[in-house]
Amino acid sequence: MHYTANLLLDWIANYFWPFTRISSMMMAMTFFGARFVSPKIRLYLALAITFAVLPVLPKVPQDIELLSLAGFIVTTQQLIIGVAMGLVTQFITQIFVLLGQILGMQSSLGFASMVDPANGQNTPVLGQFYMFLAILLFLATDGHLEMLNAVVVSFKTLPIGEAMLQPKDYYQLAGWFGHMFKAGVNMALAGVIALLTVNLSFGVMTRAAPQLNIFSLGFSFALLLGLAISWFIVLGIVPQYEAIWQVGLDQVCSLIRIDC
Repeated sequence: MHYTANLLLDWIANYFWPFTRISSMMMAMTFFGARFVSPKIRLYLALAITFAVLPVLPKVPQDIELLSLAGFIVTTQQLIIGVAMGLVTQFITQIFVLLGQILGMQSSLGFASMVDPANGQNTPVLGQFYMFLAILLFLATDGHLEMLNAVVVSFKTLPIGEAMLQPKDYYQLAGWFGHMFKAGVNMALAGVIALLTVNLSFGVMTRAAPQLNIFSLGFSFALLLGLAISWFIVLGIVPQYEAIWQVGLDQVCSLIRIDC
């Protein structure tokens, strides 16, 4: 049997475009897209998922050539859809990183910092602690499986070569920057108020007794209070994560045009 170049390209396109959307989502998704996960692992995992779900996916349009301008546009569309879905999980994780950074700076725990293995940036240890908690909750609550299910469903609601994200979807993704800061400050607000009250109290004490060394005493007390506040936040972090994750999941469902 003679295999022509067009036949081979059509066969490759059946795997390439679904693989592009799935792999781009995993590249941007939290945990799987982190620097401590080898790119080879992401590649092999995306290939395995593509081959596993391909029988249930809609057929790829045969009238679009892979090596053409239209094929390049379709490939770009799959990249954008996958990255947009994965970015939502990154925003959710960064909310908890921001929470740790706010508490760390207010309680002087921000002096302890190290390179974040997830993105290679130097961040406070407290922020990394909350980030790893968020990642563990993401995996423990099967968030990665829900994302994989969503990307498979997206091939039916956003068919390859026929549908693309709308301008309102990009606007909603941009709005997550504001939502990220709002949620992070909201969770850290109680701790910030407590630390501010302590600092004001020490200021009054220093004014009343100038011989009291505010720097030696207040710094140590702020560290202890910051650790206590961090512990109380950890005790209630699960319902906070569930509420934020539900908002993120609703955003993913809105991107791929399904009802959650």
